[in-house]
Amino acid sequence: MSEGPLSGVPLLSVVVPFYNVQDYIGDCLESLRVQTLTDLEVILVDDGSPDGSLAVAEAYVARDPRFHLVRQQNQGLGPARNTGTAYATGRYLTFVDSDDLVAPRAYSRLVGSLEATGSDIAGGNAYRFSRARGAYQSWTHEEPFATTRLATTIDAFPALMRDRMVWNKVYRRSFWDAEGFTFPAIRYEDYPVTLPAYLRARSVDVLADHVYYWRDRESGDSITQQTFRLDNIRDRVASAVMVLDRLDRAGGHAEVRTRVHAYFVDVDLVALAEALLAAPADDVPALVESATELADRLDPRADRLATRLARQVHRSLRSGDLAMVRTLAHRRGGAGVRALLADVRSIPRAAVKLPAILWAVAPRERPQHPLRRRLRSTLAAAEWRGETLHLEVDSKLRAALAGRVTPRATVQPAGGRATALPARVTSRGDGLRWAIDVPPAVLDRVRPTGPTEGRAVLALRLRAGIFRWAGDVRFDPSTLPAAHRRGTGDLVGIGGDTSAPASENSGRDLAVIRWSGRPGSARSGPGRPGSGLPVVTAVTVQGDELVLRLAEELPVGTRLLVERPDPTPDLTVRPTGADVRLSATALVAGDPPDDPVTGVAERAVVMHRPDRPAVPVLLAGDGARVVVGERLVDLAVGWTGCLVVRQRRR
Repeated sequence: MSEGPLSGVPLLSVVVPFYNVQDYIGDCLESLRVQTLTDLEVILVDDGSPDGSLAVAEAYVARDPRFHLVRQQNQGLGPARNTGTAYATGRYLTFVDSDDLVAPRAYSRLVGSLEATGSDIAGGNAYRFSRARGAYQSWTHEEPFATTRLATTIDAFPALMRDRMVWNKVYRRSFWDAEGFTFPAIRYEDYPVTLPAYLRARSVDVLADHVYYWRDRESGDSITQQTFRLDNIRDRVASAVMVLDRLDRAGGHAEVRTRVHAYFVDVDLVALAEALLAAPADDVPALVESATELADRLDPRADRLATRLARQVHRSLRSGDLAMVRTLAHRRGGAGVRALLADVRSIPRAAVKLPAILWAVAPRERPQHPLRRRLRSTLAAAEWRGETLHLEVDSKLRAALAGRVTPRATVQPAGGRATALPARVTSRGDGLRWAIDVPPAVLDRVRPTGPTEGRAVLALRLRAGIFRWAGDVRFDPSTLPAAHRRGTGDLVGIGGDTSAPASENSGRDLAVIRWSGRPGSARSGPGRPGSGLPVVTAVTVQGDELVLRLAEELPVGTRLLVERPDPTPDLTVRPTGADVRLSATALVAGDPPDDPVTGVAERAVVMHRPDRPAVPVLLAGDGARVVVGERLVDLAVGWTGCLVVRQRRR
């Protein structure tokens, strides 16, 4: 039955089936409610959920007329998606799993791309996320969505076959209906639809933007996490066979076919091999039958694209050598050398098979040097002590080594020589605490290499006898101090790699930054020294406003911009004398956080003058914070060391 009659023709239909997701569905639906593309309908399909999910869905239907509820007896995710599709009326169609999140600008970008190119499908990159780890790159989406490619095809870009999921894409509804796509009533129902859709699409838009957040449930109760159950295994194999059948019927697509076969060898066959170790004894015969069925369907010629271990698993399943399969799976699961040797001794004719085993488990890439290890370090505190920059850094290393290691900290500009810094380490909890000073003489050696700034990256090294550890420093921008005015007229601060993704939990490659020119000067030009970077010396709160005090007045016609991603327009403010007033409410309005997991958004503040490129603004005094509803808004130092507006949840 349907609750909430559907009227009008929205631009986009979002189909969201739900079942037993009361702990997650609220966050999912909120991520849809705040989408910057507002011309949408959300079709909520209650697949007979026995928990409190229905109450959450009903609350959204009651508060937002774009949300509609359809109810049915439990049939599974595939049929529930088909039900939602039947009720959907939009020009475009997409699907969301009810425990996941959608980036706030996802549909603006995906639908906007389809409107511009006329393609049949637009897909975007995806993060995985959990409470413990935050957001991190989804491994299967990394290669296909590394670079934006508009109006391409799967034959022109075969890496698209790695994109098995249905939910990070928007489909042109006329294309969907013309091809008659429906989801099968099994688990792993995505790939039998997504691969044929890619094969039949006239063109596809591939966006590097991260549009989707795929939850990794801590409870381990999602479909994709129940890997080793027999019913799950059977559906996994059935899904793969459907894909192979449809690929065969399509004909052609030689490179895509080879890659799909290799992908199933690399991913699905190895998962089936691992299931042999975890399955109850009564399930093993049926599991072996399913694994062998898939192995026999996969072309051995495609094995050249798979890992060595996966290739050997494929060969062993085809030949019926289950002992070898178990040994390889044991090693894949992290078993050490002793366990591996014990497995080998249990295999008939082990001596004959040992070379194949060693070849399969040998790493393809060069392993980390046994005496040289990566040092993982995070900035704990930073402050100016007079003219010296003092840093406190925590490194993950056994605290017992604190008295035995020799520390070395350096800063090194691009193309220049490293300069050693005074540093000492002490034991602290489960690691080491560095105390590092960057004295004025070292700051003066950081020379601008571009029109406005120069950077020298901080590197840490430890030595204990023959052992070495080395690495850069990661950081949270809240630990960064304001820029410091040097007697030379330059400003010095710290910041990180400007290419760090917004959803990373920390910045990377912490560096000392020197901005050239007379502080506050906006009048530099051809033939005159200085970068012309404006400097904010203080920020105060006056009611709803954040008042920025500039080091000096800016020329007539100068504007400050708070840069915001499309489709949210930049916020433009004109200075009044040496003051700039920013409405905190205006800073938040219409600008949802990029990362729905952390709720954080960081926006650069830049100066714009007619006929000149925008330049960053520096903060050389205290920032400030104001509360706007459920959000905290800060004027502070950002990832790159320059002034930003940062908003986050309270």
